[in-house]
Amino acid sequence: MTEPLDGWREVRRVFRLPLSWRRARHEVDEELAFHLEERIDQFVAAGMSRADAEAEAARRFGNVEGYRNRTRAIHEATMQTRQRSERLRGFLREIAHSARVLRRTPTFSLVATITLALGIGAATAIFLVLDAVVLRPLPYRQSEELVSVLQPATVPGSGDQKWGMSAAGYFHFRANNRTLVDLAGYRTGGLTVTGEAGAETVQMGMVTASIFPTLRAQPLHGRLLLPEDDLPGAAPVVVLGHGFWQRRFGGDPGVVGTMLATAGASMEIVGVAEPGLTLPKPGPFGSTANLAGFGVEVWGAMRLDPAARAQNSHQYSGIGRLKPGVTPEMAQADFEAMTEQFPTLFPSAYSTGFMEQYQFRAGVIPLRDEVLGPTLGPILWMLFAAVGLVLVIAFANVANLFLVRMEARRRESAIRTALGADRPRMLALFLSESLLLTTVAGAIGCGVAWAGLRALLVIAPTNIPRLAAVSMSGQAILFAGGISLLAGLVLGLMPLARTRVDVAGLREGGRGLTSGPGPRRARSVLVVGQVALALMLLSASGLMLKSVARLRGVEPGLEPAGVLTVSISIPFSQYGTLDAGVAFHRQLHERLASLPGVIRVGASSALPLRDFGGCSVVFREGRPYGPDEQTPCVATPRATPEFFEAMGIAVSGHAPTWIDVDSRSGAVVVTRALADRLWPGEDPIGKGITTNGGPDSPFGYYRVSGVIPALRADGLDRPPTEVVFYPASEKVADLRSGALHDLEYAIQTSLADPISLVASVRQLVAELNPDVPVVNPQTMQSAVEQSMARTSFVMTLLTIAGAMALLLSAVGIYGVISYLVAQRRGEIGVRMALGARVSQVARLVVGQSLLLVAIGVGLGLAGAMVGTRALQAVLYDVSPTDPVVLASVSVLLLGIATLASVGPARRAASVEPVEVLRAE
Repeated sequence: MTEPLDGWREVRRVFRLPLSWRRARHEVDEELAFHLEERIDQFVAAGMSRADAEAEAARRFGNVEGYRNRTRAIHEATMQTRQRSERLRGFLREIAHSARVLRRTPTFSLVATITLALGIGAATAIFLVLDAVVLRPLPYRQSEELVSVLQPATVPGSGDQKWGMSAAGYFHFRANNRTLVDLAGYRTGGLTVTGEAGAETVQMGMVTASIFPTLRAQPLHGRLLLPEDDLPGAAPVVVLGHGFWQRRFGGDPGVVGTMLATAGASMEIVGVAEPGLTLPKPGPFGSTANLAGFGVEVWGAMRLDPAARAQNSHQYSGIGRLKPGVTPEMAQADFEAMTEQFPTLFPSAYSTGFMEQYQFRAGVIPLRDEVLGPTLGPILWMLFAAVGLVLVIAFANVANLFLVRMEARRRESAIRTALGADRPRMLALFLSESLLLTTVAGAIGCGVAWAGLRALLVIAPTNIPRLAAVSMSGQAILFAGGISLLAGLVLGLMPLARTRVDVAGLREGGRGLTSGPGPRRARSVLVVGQVALALMLLSASGLMLKSVARLRGVEPGLEPAGVLTVSISIPFSQYGTLDAGVAFHRQLHERLASLPGVIRVGASSALPLRDFGGCSVVFREGRPYGPDEQTPCVATPRATPEFFEAMGIAVSGHAPTWIDVDSRSGAVVVTRALADRLWPGEDPIGKGITTNGGPDSPFGYYRVSGVIPALRADGLDRPPTEVVFYPASEKVADLRSGALHDLEYAIQTSLADPISLVASVRQLVAELNPDVPVVNPQTMQSAVEQSMARTSFVMTLLTIAGAMALLLSAVGIYGVISYLVAQRRGEIGVRMALGARVSQVARLVVGQSLLLVAIGVGLGLAGAMVGTRALQAVLYDVSPTDPVVLASVSVLLLGIATLASVGPARRAASVEPVEVLRAE
């Protein structure tokens, strides 16, 4: 009974045949039956009956079924371990074999690896930016519950603007809303910190005490601001930002309870904020130029007075946290209803006419959407799609290489099949090769992504939020690894798409193993797809190039070359009146003008193309606005004498001088855009103009002394700006005002590098007053460039993507045409033997290439007509379907295809008919 089993075991051991699950169970059953039968035979030999022997054997064996199950489990576990080990060894053997095969074809391996690595690296780099900026939640607890609360308005002449909340509006909303857990307000600016470590301007967030529970923030040391700190008349206290605390105080917890010396009053430090606590963005209207980011270094209480008279002044950004189950749309409806009550509750500040004319309303949207803005998310998704197309083109190139290689290895596959290799074994062979290649490409792609990310951070505009959080991480490895795995699986499965291998063809020594129509069609389809995708990318980059060229051709209305700008903030406690501030700045003007290389010096409370926000309603003398006229709300910065000359801003008429400052003449300069609106067809010189307060203003009307022909202070892509530049001095003496305490200086120099003047400026200011810091040094040329930074950033990336797509497409076209020439070498030889001329053969090859490219161009144009509309938000004076751009890139691709066909065409024309016919 046991001999056949023993014989099979020996055969299996000799030939190392695997043990099947069914046979393993059978062996267990036979083994148990053998032992049970042996014991029964012993009992029968001892004199028991057969039935008693079986019963006694069963009793002594115990739970036979349980033994059987446990033994089966042991066998199965052993088999699983053996099979895993065998699979691992088999996999390692296939990997080793694949590595040898790839080493024997270095050109194929190198080209395929580098092509995929470039595509994977570019896609990974953009994905990391997209993830950090768009996909990742804001750095607050339960940030999905946070909403931004602002007061949008449509300003005549300036379009839609997002105003902040007013103080009266804040208290009204906080007390009467039904959709928020809490509401907080804030504004941002600069604070001059003094002391033994020297004076410096730090980023300050003036906040309501409710900001911390709204953001669910925690202190690291001490406490955060409390409601009693936010009451009018309360002692000034501050909370230090974590980064500032470490930088200025060395991370000493003992600073809590001490005083922070500032240019104004000293303030008690009551706590240190937890790491990473920031405000989501600067306050409305860009706050001040001293704020170079969103991080808060010092937190202070605003101490708003709920009993104060309502004013139409919207300088506080709002953040709210939704109640459970409440959506932003529900909160929007709630705040709209409360805003409609403004004319009734605050009639002195919000008339019905104002509400209608300015379309004054409430705006409640998710905080994340407010931080990103309406265009940044779509732009980054568009760039991700662009590099995704590059990755697809790169994959198509590698797939074409694999198709060619597959045809070259058909004989090898036939031999393997003839020797008994089944489809799973062939699958393992091809997958091991493709996965090994794509894994190496993914690893190199991570390095490409790291280098690309560093380059991206250099050229990216600084106004992209959370860009500093972008870095190589485990997500990058997972993303690159996922793409590599997917590419490896697809490339490895491609050879198995051929359902039959012609083994019989081996008998003819390989005759019959030539490529069929299927692979040729696949390669042609891949080339057509490459061309179509490349044309879409080239169209996008061409549109951006034309847009940037148009933007660079716009005259900003100033001359930025050779102009250095710095921010100067003087303490109000030392210069308590406007005249005292004028005296300091006049002295500083004179000292700066004496520096070597300085041509002119001027200053303004706001510089064009930098933080030129906010607006005030202006009124003209003797001509009230009619019911059909829109009341203009424009920027109203103050400017010192020689500011316009230093900035290269042309002024027709008379630009204010120091004589105007001393005489308090009230001379102002307006832009032509505003003059044409206020006094259409008239000469504005000598006209009267004033700002908020209207005809009842205690300062009366100012007189227009000069007109700026055109100034694009809000951006080169915006219409000419409507501005009133008010004088440095007021019409009354000793006015207590901080209007001239924070100024942006423009220093025109003859130096090749204006930044080299910064050290001298710092030394000079320190000699005048060591408590006055010099911050934010920048050339005006860089400010102009930054105004185009986002458009230039998109253009640069799309141009790189388009160039990569063009190169890969050219390589793909060249590869396919070369292969077709090689495949049709016999046909070409016959044609030439029958009298075909060299030019005819060359035209045949080039014609095949151009036919594929023409089909791809047609498909690409259709895709570009749709896809480039996503660029509308960043294009300037260019249509997304610009016919010149689309025609140019089409001609470019056809030209590249022609050049890529020249080499194969020349080889085809050099075929010797006799040699080809003899070989056939």
